[in-house]
Amino acid sequence: MSNDTSDESEKILESLFEPDNAEILTELKDGPKSLSILTKKIGISKEELDDKLSYLIEKGFVSKNNNNNSISYSLDVEKLSKVLENDDYFKNIDDGLAKLDSFLN
Repeated sequence: MSNDTSDESEKILESLFEPDNAEILTELKDGPKSLSILTKKIGISKEELDDKLSYLIEKGFVSKNNNNNSISYSLDVEKLSKVLENDDYFKNIDDGLAKLDSFLN
């Protein structure tokens, strides 16, 4: 994996574990949800949620569905699973844990 690809992959993985994004993904694992339901459950503004959803849509983890003038968001469980199960992301687990520790302390 090239360094640019590795850096981008690391950024994507870090974004998945960002607390609001992780909560969005967790909410969507049980099925599609509307923006208003997600806003209430996650407790952030619609604008902030829309920004986070846009990023997750851009990376292919979430899709936006428009049915009968009702918009909902759903999780691509298969894509998320592939990313989380990819050995390339976890080759340097000690480095990742050290980074996590530095964020927490």
